[in-house]
Amino acid sequence: MSERRSPPDELLITALTSGYGGASVLEGVDLGPCRAGEIVSLLGPNAAGKTTLLRAIAGLQPAHGSVRLAGTELLDLSLADHARLVGYMPQSLPQRIGLTVIEATIGALRTGNWEKGDQGARSLEAIAYDAIEDVGIGHLALREVGHLSGGQRQLASLSQALVRAPRVLLLDEPISALDLHYQLRVMKLVQAVARRRGMIVVMVLHDLSIAARWSDRVALLSGGRIVAQGTPGEAITAERLAEVYRVEATVSPAAQGLSIVIEDIIED
Repeated sequence: MSERRSPPDELLITALTSGYGGASVLEGVDLGPCRAGEIVSLLGPNAAGKTTLLRAIAGLQPAHGSVRLAGTELLDLSLADHARLVGYMPQSLPQRIGLTVIEATIGALRTGNWEKGDQGARSLEAIAYDAIEDVGIGHLALREVGHLSGGQRQLASLSQALVRAPRVLLLDEPISALDLHYQLRVMKLVQAVARRRGMIVVMVLHDLSIAARWSDRVALLSGGRIVAQGTPGEAITAERLAEVYRVEATVSPAAQGLSIVIEDIIED
């Protein structure tokens, strides 16, 4: 796929606060710097604030504080300008979509304030098809999104997030409800794209072992705050799991990532 390359970027989040209906969900969150080519995973129990943080970075959720990309304050940008820099893949697509994969991908390109100068004289269709090929589903380009399997739908959604070649890619539980084959396929693809494009990837995951294997850094959230961040080995410890998840666990180095064995829950 033809790609726009940009200088190495850093994403830095400082004192970020956000919520819904007057109720605060995030309180003074600091994250980063997240660097070009890195995968950063957000971990934590339900209602910890992971998706709210992702949506705030995407410009889809009102927030106060600072979200800076290579010195540019993203919170000051219009939604259209924001979407040119940041791609967002929600947890799931609507169930009933009458569009084909290529039509949905073209739609994502159009809604991202795309300009013809970004890709020279190439047509929207050619750019969209390259994005679909890049995630390995070119043979599904003319299939309706609503008729795809769960794994295929996730890959179609990923093509929509990638088509504008964003500097930051945000993924909300990209492997939820996928079988083992598609989990591995999506994670390998995301890592390859991040490295090749020098893209910053921030994703929400629930599986600690997968996060430990595929992430360069992780951030552990609890109660709307980040309680630990660093390499998987630094942030995912038995003590932190006891604090955040209320479980007893054994954490030890493994050939790929960490070996995490949950032994029991901690009774309140």
